Amino acid sequence: MHERGWVQAAHSPSVIVDAATLTGACVVALGEFAAGMFANDDALALRLRDAGAAVGERLHAMPIYPEHRAELTCDIADLSSTGKGRWGGACTAAAFLEHFVDDGVVWAHLDIAGPAMTGEARGSWPKGGTGFGAAALASFVVGAAAE
Repeated sequence: MHERGWVQAAHSPSVIVDAATLTGACVVALGEFAAGMFANDDALALRLRDAGAAVGERLHAMPIYPEHRAELTCDIADLSSTGKGRWGGACTAAAFLEHFVDDGVVWAHLDIAGPAMTGEARGSWPKGGTGFGAAALASFVVGAAAE
């Protein structure tokens, strides 16, 4: 078991969604065209995907397999922050974040590294920083509030 983070200890959320420009590995997998989405709950992943699609932000479901979690075992620390090799880097990075989510909390991580900073203007996105993820998360929150 891990030590609870402040937000979970103070507020006991039932759902956590984080977004970060976490890995270049996700950019290798998906390019600048979609964010990688890792979730421990299929219903949450579907709601996030639909919220993103409604505002033109693609969220592509990615796995965290037991082997990705095993990559984080370490002889000298409780947990390694990287996998043992270069393969599956986006998945092992998401597994690292997942480790800090309390049991029973529905969670998703959006690896927005690719679409957060684009090399050229594309559709409504400018060249450079796009603000990717903000519209999808707003769409998700508005949809959740309407339920």
